[in-house]
Amino acid sequence: MKVKKINYIILLILILNFIHCNYAGNKSGLHWFLDMHDNLAIEYQEEDPTTMLLSYKNEKMKGADNIESLTGPGSSLRVPPEGTVPRNYTPYLYDPNDFNTPAKELVNPLKPTKQVLERGQKQYNVYCAVCHGYQGHGDGPVSPRFPNIPALAGKNSNVLNWEDGRFFHIITVGRARMMPYAAQILPEDRWAIIHYIRLLQKNSQ
Repeated sequence: MKVKKINYIILLILILNFIHCNYAGNKSGLHWFLDMHDNLAIEYQEEDPTTMLLSYKNEKMKGADNIESLTGPGSSLRVPPEGTVPRNYTPYLYDPNDFNTPAKELVNPLKPTKQVLERGQKQYNVYCAVCHGYQGHGDGPVSPRFPNIPALAGKNSNVLNWEDGRFFHIITVGRARMMPYAAQILPEDRWAIIHYIRLLQKNSQ
């Protein structure tokens, strides 16, 4: 008898499930568990109404997932967890004000081949020559307005003994009036530029 009752109960549950299934149209049937039906997923760049709630104590807006909104009310973007690194990006871990450690630890991974030197010359002429000059003498087109630009090559240069790592660090984070070029110049192109600077120094001797 108990087995028959259990079978009847199972059969009744199956019948109820089939009755509530909808095989036509876009309307769904009866939902027993709403976790996946009413999920918190927001499409990319879609407005998230849960972040429209009022903020208290000057805290950032939080969505239904209790994570802070990155760009304010209505945004579906969330504040990335601490330590998050973008895909295909290698963080630069040196302190911008520390010029000695990178000079000692960073080594140029490229060989000064013809292809590398040509790439370095092209990048140098685009980003560096405007200030430091096409021969590296500190006499670029902007030098009349910005005097005392350091010469990278020639007898008047004070950077002839600089390590490759020091050049790389300054190109990356900037120094004094020179702005950082990490966003404009790829790491391998920075190393190629340094090889080209060495060539300019050699030709200026």
